[in-house]
Amino acid sequence: MGISRRLSFLMAVTVFATAMPAWSAPADRDTALTLAPDDVIPTGNDWIALPSIRAGDASIKDFNVISMRYRGLIEFAGADGAPLIKPFIAINGVRTPLANLRWSLRDYWLPTGTMEAAGLRTRISFVAPPDTRAAIIRFQVTNLTDAPIKVAPGMDVNWARTSRVTYSPEPLTGQRTMSPTPIDTDMEVFNYKTDDTQFAWGFAYVGSHGVLHDADGNPGVTAEHEAVLAPGQTLDVHYLIGVGLEEYSAAYAMRVLNKRIDRYGLDGVIDQAAAEAGRHTRTTGRADLDTVMNRNLLFTTYFAWGRALDTEQFVGMTSRSNRYYVSAAYWDRDALLWSFPALLDTDIGRAREALGYVFGTQARNIGIHSRFIDGVVLEDGFELDELVAPLVALKSYVDATGDHSLVDRYAPQIDTITQRIFAMRDPATGLYETFQDAEDEYVQKPFSVYDNVLTWRALNDLAALQHRADLRQSAEALKAAILKYGARSGAKGASGPIFAATVSATGADFMDVPPGSLLKLPALGFISEDDPLFARTYAWLHSPDYEYSYSSEPWGLPGSYRLPFTTSWSVADHLRLKGGTARALKVLTGSPWDGGIITEGVKADSGIPDQQGRAFATAAGYVAHTICERYCIDGKEAPAGRRGKAR
Repeated sequence: MGISRRLSFLMAVTVFATAMPAWSAPADRDTALTLAPDDVIPTGNDWIALPSIRAGDASIKDFNVISMRYRGLIEFAGADGAPLIKPFIAINGVRTPLANLRWSLRDYWLPTGTMEAAGLRTRISFVAPPDTRAAIIRFQVTNLTDAPIKVAPGMDVNWARTSRVTYSPEPLTGQRTMSPTPIDTDMEVFNYKTDDTQFAWGFAYVGSHGVLHDADGNPGVTAEHEAVLAPGQTLDVHYLIGVGLEEYSAAYAMRVLNKRIDRYGLDGVIDQAAAEAGRHTRTTGRADLDTVMNRNLLFTTYFAWGRALDTEQFVGMTSRSNRYYVSAAYWDRDALLWSFPALLDTDIGRAREALGYVFGTQARNIGIHSRFIDGVVLEDGFELDELVAPLVALKSYVDATGDHSLVDRYAPQIDTITQRIFAMRDPATGLYETFQDAEDEYVQKPFSVYDNVLTWRALNDLAALQHRADLRQSAEALKAAILKYGARSGAKGASGPIFAATVSATGADFMDVPPGSLLKLPALGFISEDDPLFARTYAWLHSPDYEYSYSSEPWGLPGSYRLPFTTSWSVADHLRLKGGTARALKVLTGSPWDGGIITEGVKADSGIPDQQGRAFATAAGYVAHTICERYCIDGKEAPAGRRGKAR
C-alpha cells in the first residue's frame, strides 16, 4: 500500500517477571472507581496517551502520540471492535480474558484493575512515568489457595489500523511489517512504511514465550509467562511501552525506563510517577468532590496539553482522546478560558509554557474558530471571545505568579491582538462585533453580550498590565454600551429587562449560549449576582418560558438549541452562583460522566452523559478549576514545575 507521507512509530514493550509478595498502593492514596464494563480509564504523560483502557477487560483499545507533521494525533489500534492489546491469564493451561475487574486509581491517575477468580487475585496496572517516552503495564498474580497453581499471564497484540486524528480518526494507508528490533532480543518492531521509517512501534516479551502471527495482514504477537505459584506466592510481570522517531530511539526509550527500574525498583519508579501525579492535585476536604476534581485536573493536564513526538514542541488541543468528536485541534477559548486556569491551580511552569505556545505557534491566527496544532486555520470564522482570551489568560498568570516578564516578551503579539480588538468596534453602538458565538455558530446579530463582557474584562486586564488609562476608559465606555444595548425588554414571561445573548442596534435574541453563558457575568466581575438585572436574567433562563431551561427535569440546567442538555459549563457556572449551587453539586457528583471524566454535558432527565462530547479535556479543566476555586481548602500554591521557560 502506498502513501504520500512517511510514517512509522515504535512502541517497545518489555516483559520481566519475578515471584514476590503482593504489593499494594498506600490506602489513603488509592481511590475506588465505579465503572461499567464499556467505560474506559485514561492515563498517560506528555509523550504517550492511553485514552481507552477498557474497564471490562483491561484491554488497550488504542494509544496515540502527537505529531506536528500530521497536525494532530497518530493513533494505533486493533481491528474494528477489537483492541490493540488484550491481556489474558491462563490457569492450568486454560486461557481466560480478564473480567469483573474492580478499578482503583493511585493519586487519581494510575489505574489498577483487580480480579479474583479460580483461586487467584490478578491485578493489572498502567503507569506512564513523567518525562519518559514510555509506559508500564504491570501484571501481579497471587495464589490465594493452599495448593500450587500453574498460571500464565499474557498479552495478545494485533495491529490492524493506524490513523491520523484531527476531529476524528482518518485511516492512513501504507505497508505494515514486522521485524526484530535492532537493540534487544525477544522484541518485535512493527513498521509503518512508505519510503522510509518515520516512526514505528513494537512489542517485546523478554522472559516470556512469544508467538508471532500475521493473520489478514495484521501483524502481531501473543506472549505469555508461565509459572507455578505456591500458596500465597505472587508472580510480578511488567511490560514497557516506548515511542520514538525510529527503531533505535523508541527501543532506547524502553531501555532507559528499564534501567530506571533496575536502579529504583519497579515500586520506586511507580512511586515517583504517583508523586508527580499527586503534585497536580488539590483538596476540598470532600472525597466525592476531590475525586471529580483531581481526576479532571490531571486529565486536562495531560490530555489537553502534551508534546509532539516529532518536534518536541509543547502543544495544546481539545483532547488527546478520539472519544471527543472534535479531538486534537486547537481553540483559544478551550485552551485559555477552560483548561489554562486549571494549570494555574496545579503547575505554574506548565501554564507558562502554555502561554509560550499560544503567543508563539498559535499567535498569527488568534481569534479564528479552530486551528490545527501547528497554528494553521482548520475551520475559519472570527470569534471575539477567542481573540481576547489570551489577554485574560495572561492577566490571570500574572496575578497568580507576580511574573510580569511575559508582558514585555509578548508585547508585539499583545499589540496585534489589541489592534484587532479595536478593529471590531462598531462606532454606532460602541459594541464589538463577532461572526460566530461561543458555540462556534454564525450569529446574524453581530454583538454577543457575553463576548462583549469578556472584551470589557480583557480591556481592563490589559489596562492593568500595561498601566494604560486609555484602555480603562475604553472598558468603561464598553460597559455602558453593553448595559444600553445588551439589556432588553420583550422576553416572554420576563418581569422586566434582561440580558439577551446576541443583539443588534435594534433587535435581540433571548436565549443562552452555555460555553459563553450569560450566567458567567458575575464571575467576570461585570455585575453582581444580586443585581436585579442579573436576577431577572437568571430567573428567565430557569423558567419554562425559555425553551431549553430544563427547569422541570431532575438533572436540568439551562442549555441551548445547539446543546440541548445540561452542559458541563452550566454545571461549573452554577457552582459559582448562590441560587444554583445545590443543583450543580447534584449533577457534578451524581452523574457517571464518562467513567468520571467530564463530558460536554449530561441528559437533563437522567444525568447520563452526552455520547459525542466524551473525554472533553479542556472542559474537564474548566469544571475542575471551578470546583477548586469554590471549595479548595488546602491553601496550596501551584508548584513551579520542572519546566519554567516559555518557548
